[in-house]
Amino acid sequence: KSLSKTQYGSPDTQVAVFGAEVKQVQVSDQLRATGGSLYYLSRREVIEGSEQVDIVVRDKNTGLVLSRARQQQNVDYTIKYDGGRVLFARPIASVVEDDVLINPNILPGNPVFIEVDYEAREDSLEETAYGARAHQQIGDHVAVGGTYVKDELDAQSYELTGVDAELRLGKNTRVVAEYATSEGSNSIVNFSDDGGISFTEVAADGTREGDAWKLGLELDVGEWFAKPDRYQLGFFHKRLEPGFRSNGNYLEAGTDKSGVNLSLRLSDRDTLRGKYELVQTDATGSVPESEEDIGTLQWQHARGRWGLTLEAQSRDQQSAALPDAERSTLAAADLRLSPTDALTVNLKHQQSISGEKNNQSSLAAKYQLLSSLALQASAAAGSEGSSALGGAVLKLGGKEFYVNQRMDDSRAGKSTTTVVGTQAPVGKHSKVYSEYQWERADSGDKNMSVLGAQRQWEAFKGFEVLLSGEYASTDSAGQDASHLALAGGFSYAHGRGFKFSTREEIRKDTGSQDQTQLLTTNKLELKLNPDFTLLGKLRYSQTQDDNTSEDLAFFTEFNVGLAYRPVKFDRFNALAKYTYLDQMGPAELGQIESFTSESDVASLEFSLDLTRKLEWVDKIAFKRETELVGSLPSQTTHTLLWINRLNWNFWRQFDLAAEYRIRSQQEADDRKQGFLTELMWRPVKHFGVGAGYNFTDFSDNEFADNDYSTHGWFIRIQATY
Repeated sequence: KSLSKTQYGSPDTQVAVFGAEVKQVQVSDQLRATGGSLYYLSRREVIEGSEQVDIVVRDKNTGLVLSRARQQQNVDYTIKYDGGRVLFARPIASVVEDDVLINPNILPGNPVFIEVDYEAREDSLEETAYGARAHQQIGDHVAVGGTYVKDELDAQSYELTGVDAELRLGKNTRVVAEYATSEGSNSIVNFSDDGGISFTEVAADGTREGDAWKLGLELDVGEWFAKPDRYQLGFFHKRLEPGFRSNGNYLEAGTDKSGVNLSLRLSDRDTLRGKYELVQTDATGSVPESEEDIGTLQWQHARGRWGLTLEAQSRDQQSAALPDAERSTLAAADLRLSPTDALTVNLKHQQSISGEKNNQSSLAAKYQLLSSLALQASAAAGSEGSSALGGAVLKLGGKEFYVNQRMDDSRAGKSTTTVVGTQAPVGKHSKVYSEYQWERADSGDKNMSVLGAQRQWEAFKGFEVLLSGEYASTDSAGQDASHLALAGGFSYAHGRGFKFSTREEIRKDTGSQDQTQLLTTNKLELKLNPDFTLLGKLRYSQTQDDNTSEDLAFFTEFNVGLAYRPVKFDRFNALAKYTYLDQMGPAELGQIESFTSESDVASLEFSLDLTRKLEWVDKIAFKRETELVGSLPSQTTHTLLWINRLNWNFWRQFDLAAEYRIRSQQEADDRKQGFLTELMWRPVKHFGVGAGYNFTDFSDNEFADNDYSTHGWFIRIQATY
């Protein structure tokens, strides 16, 4: 469970409720998104179904969480527990652009993180972990809650106590408050900026005892005057002492954050937005004491043929490491004119009021040549020099794709740049950010900035195309780093029972370690006739060190299945399947050597209705597996699994099942066998709840690396669709 999350962030306290003597600990991984769709976790022993995957956008200036999107397994991502491999259904952008006019940074956009909380198996633990969470709604306006966790699984015990409350004064008006205190360290936290190939453990600094509290206010003034969503105010204050420990907030330990934001829709044509944030960071062993405040005020006025946006921003950054830093103030204005429906002109000026000079004026024109194609030209001059630009914009589904040619004459010298980029409204699912530049300059050729785009469209009936790409580059003193990710694919579905989809992706990173990653995933479904369906899937990925040509990680996954589901004789159904898997993953935490595994798995399953109330189910599977860890000799095993099961509908919605299973392994000359019993209740069609007892200690999953832990009572929920 977790304390309530709002747009202001929270201590994000994760509470695991365990039984006695469980052999589990909680581990948290945070991966910096690199524009791809394949990421590796830092451990292989992930307990199945325990992971929680979020896509988190953090403010580039303050580190505050701007948005958190929960991902759903087998919809947004798939996970292979044995290899610690997470494969997303689409590439994850590494930045998301905001909608402010002023941006002093070279690389615009807010960084994106993939946060994965999961439980991992540990051996030789005899301690316990337990916790509880209570939440009570009092009437229509008040809710209170409390949390307690006691965890003795680590070398140092961990304890957390928290309370929270919410007072709702209207549909969009509420006050939230939280307080929590912790002692000890609750989990292992690891950070990766290369997609999970390498990890850095985030060690706790100094004391491991502290408090955290938060107060937040969301106020919709318009509700008081029967005009909801017109006048909105927000406030938050959040303090996490350096010693406070809780999952998901290691980046915020030792910080004091406050903020105020407002959005006033003054009329149908005028909108006023404002934001002020103050972030104070305590001095620790690795970070000096610092303080930063940023205030932004924006006014938008829109009419049919013209519009005006004004913006002002003030920034003050102070640090013990940079005592002479000064406050900078900038202002910007953007005037939009549309003399005809096909022509739009923008006049923009950015002016430095104080601090380092960063003035700029620009004139831009866009001409709509076709309904989906526009031409554009612009010129700019300012403190840094002058530039001219010309290009084209292609608009598809509300998003814009542009290609530009730019000439610059600045302090650094003359340059010619080819720009490929995107522009689109920033929203919940926006995947548009920044641009990609190929630059040829007096100082040398280089690539810079960021490009990210994703587009999916239907070329014709049943045929959909997906294209996406991202490039990010950092050019700083002593370090040049870049990242390129490109993905493309298509899917086709025919009404006569043919479906095929493919996606290819390449990701190339340079910097401290140069590496290239390739990924392809392909799926096929072919209905041979009304009774037989052929299923196939092929996935392949390789991550290679470009300097040594050494494989850092790879996998090949191929499976083919044949389903027999007769239309006229539904009493018998069968499925045959073959899977080949060859994989090498990064080293586990605490180890320096990677693992390699190769396996072939073949299985046959069928079900036969002997009578209306009696069903016979049979499964036989064979697995050959070869494992290699580091420089140790390889080990090959051959395993056979055979399961026979009878399901008896003995009374109304109640079924009784008896199962006999055998598992034998050739190399160990070992054979295990035994019974399983289960009672299932089907209260409605297509849904059942069962409880039973497994007298054996091995799994019925032919892909699982058996750890002989499945013995005992179990509860199962089954749904069909």
